[in-house]
Amino acid sequence: MSQEQNRELSIPRHQFPIRLIQKFSQEYDEMLSHYPLNQKIELTEHLLQALGYISEFAKTNDEKDYKKYVTLEDELLKKYRANLNPYARQQFFQYFDFERVMVIKFLLSAEDSDVIKPGEQRLTPDEIEWFINSCQRLLYNSRHYLYLQDHGDNVPAVTLNAPVSIADEPDKGMTKARQLLAIYYFLKASLGIEGRDSSSISGIARFIHLLTGTKFTTVQNSDIYKKYLQMPNYKKDNQLITDLKFIRPYFVDLGLDSAVKMIDEEINRAINELPFGERKKYKNDQG
Repeated sequence: MSQEQNRELSIPRHQFPIRLIQKFSQEYDEMLSHYPLNQKIELTEHLLQALGYISEFAKTNDEKDYKKYVTLEDELLKKYRANLNPYARQQFFQYFDFERVMVIKFLLSAEDSDVIKPGEQRLTPDEIEWFINSCQRLLYNSRHYLYLQDHGDNVPAVTLNAPVSIADEPDKGMTKARQLLAIYYFLKASLGIEGRDSSSISGIARFIHLLTGTKFTTVQNSDIYKKYLQMPNYKKDNQLITDLKFIRPYFVDLGLDSAVKMIDEEINRAINELPFGERKKYKNDQG
């Protein structure tokens, strides 16, 4: 085998989806910088709708679903015309060429292309779903803050004493620590990324800052980075068991059985480390 064939890729294979969402985020931010607030909101809504069509196409591989996306892009072009150039330059459509996106977005080098195995650069169905879901979460978060900046004439008046819908209230149980724990198991189960063993822990921490909307300065100052290094054992005993039981139903709903199994194993391990007298209250849970 030649030296070139032995050469490792510049980006480890399991990091493809993470690097892709980082690239998408950079290009989205660069594109928005050219537009006023009302168009930032409209283009963000447009991308969310586009991702919905692409998500369906990825599942069905039906050209009718892809044509919905093409029609959506065509309507935007007709409306914006020359004003669409900052959007068009980012070529967001390339993200949906799951066969070649790592190459055409210049995340893999020419040397990588020479040695990568046939088909290895294509995203798997799980990676495609994870990438699309991550893009949607990023855009929903961005849209939220864009609307908070909008003082336009069409904004409805705020009634200070109006009752707040339960659906609008934040989930007080969803602490930052539980979010990190859920992200840890999602990455491990879906992409095989083990936080403490990964050489790209700083990249993962920056990605989590993006998903959670937490301001990021440096890795050294990142509380997320410090906590993630300890996952899943950032807490001990009953506190850890409580957090694991809190996030478990979300993975059951996703049908991510491998994550559920890992969470159950960690719960059992934590229970077995409790003093004997404290284990009794979990006896029924263990069945």
